[in-house]
Parts: sequence; C-alpha cells; structure tokens
Amino acid sequence: MGRFSIAQLEAFYWTAEFGSVQKAAEKLNIAQPTLSLRLRQLEADLTAPVLERAGRGIRLTREGHSFLRHTRLVLDAHRELQASSSAAEVSGALRFGVAEGFAVACLPRLIPILRQQFPLLRPEWTVATSAGLEQNLIDGRLDLAVLVDPIGQRDVRLSFLGIQGNVWAAAVEAGLRDGATPQELGRRTIITTPPPTPMYRLSTSWFADRQEQPGSLCICSSLNASLQLVSAGIGIGVFPGRMVAAFPSAGKIMSFQSDPPLPSGRVYVADHADSDSARTTAIVRVLEAMTRSMGYFADP
Repeated sequence: MGRFSIAQLEAFYWTAEFGSVQKAAEKLNIAQPTLSLRLRQLEADLTAPVLERAGRGIRLTREGHSFLRHTRLVLDAHRELQASSSAAEVSGALRFGVAEGFAVACLPRLIPILRQQFPLLRPEWTVATSAGLEQNLIDGRLDLAVLVDPIGQRDVRLSFLGIQGNVWAAAVEAGLRDGATPQELGRRTIITTPPPTPMYRLSTSWFADRQEQPGSLCICSSLNASLQLVSAGIGIGVFPGRMVAAFPSAGKIMSFQSDPPLPSGRVYVADHADSDSARTTAIVRVLEAMTRSMGYFADP
C-alpha cells in the first residue's frame, strides 16, 4: 500500500459525496481528467476497489464505505491544521459580501466562527442580492463574496461551495400546496428582486419554460423585504429553502414545491483573479465546514 496524497483523498471524498466525477471536479475546481487520474492513482495503491459504476453515476463499494470513514477523519484533521497554521496570515480588513438568502441562514453562525478562527481579521459586511454583490466585486468595492448563480465575469475567480435548494413561499392563509402548476401560480402576484438577479431570472424562466407568464410582478430590491411581503400576503415568490426556514416570521409563511420543480441554485465564493488565493482558500474551508455542520446544502 502506497502513500496517499491529500489531493487524491479529496478526489475520492467528493466523488463519493456527489456520486459523480464531474460534480467532484467542479467542487475542487479542477478538470475532470485530472480528478479521474487522481482516483486511478489512489486505487492503484489500494488492495480493493473503493468505487464502482452505478448507472450514470458512481457509488462506493463495501471497502469504499470503510475507506471513506478514514478519509473523512484525515481530511478533517488536515483542514484543522490548515486553519490553525493560516490564522495569523488571514488578517486585516476584508470587504466581505454575502448574498441575502445565504446571510439570513448563515451569517449569525459565520461571524463568531471567523472571529475564533481568524482573530486578526476585520470583515466589513455587505448583505445584498448576488447580482449587486457581483458588480461590486467587479468594480473593486468588495474583496470577496458568497454568490448564488453568478453571471460569471472576466477577472472574477469562482470557488464552488454547494447546491442550494429553492422553494416557493407563500403566506399560510394562501392555501397553496405541493404540485402547483405555472397556470395556477401565474394568477398570483409574483414578488421578486429586479433583473438580473438570480431570483428574477429563476422566477421568469420557470414560467417561460411552460410558455406561461405571471399576471403581475412586484419588484422589490431586497430579498429580505420580499419575504416580508410574502409573509404579509402580498404575493408569492421563489426563495432559498434555508432562508424560508430561518426567517423570523417563518410561522406565517409556508413553503411548497411546484410542478415542474424549481431548479436549485449554485453557491460560490468569488474573489478577484489576482487576490490572495491562500486567504480565500482559508475562508472557503471555514465556509465548507460551517455549511456541512449545519446541513445547509441538504434538503431543508
């Protein structure tokens, strides 16, 4: 049995987590052939296969389940070592943008974790729509941001964080249930943020895919305020499921799934292409550990 590199173990871990080589490569921000090579090199040093094909995906073998438990321990220890060794280097002011939906669910946890991990870091927080944050990043008004479904701009570096489930939200008294169709929901007022925000793009494209359009739109510049309007019964809207669950007025709001279902959102950490990659990597590791501990990217 040979020596395994951290890169090989990460390739195995994320392939096992996603059941997909392509998704694991996206998570690690590497080319798919590179990830496949790391898996082959890993398995060449093992006594038995740990992964096998299952239809169009990948699944663990019996030996793979055991190997995954040990891999998780090694990678967790490696992350802790990285965080402790880089804490002194992650310091100074950091203009940190956070998409509103992510902020509602995660910011109360993230702030104390960053204080503990990087006591010399001075984050300056901006909470806004992803579209606004992405533009601020491009214009140099932010150093780093958590974005949902970014448009993708030149000189912006993206690190994939996870897949965020979306739901329809309505006031409880609206009486809506799972399976609502575009024809049914089109008769309601749709509350959304302005174009080109992810919420607007998702809301309008969902109707357009079924050759429908909402009867009326209520445009609100704040995702947080939009959910307040939903709570007041003004209309319905598309929101991250975790945001709805964490919202202070959650007892007045119900979430439901439509037919067809809403696409999920893809969450990224974004910075400038010429930014300090070590600092960004350290913060990404913190975000990964936090979202994993709270099950943020699992179905709400």
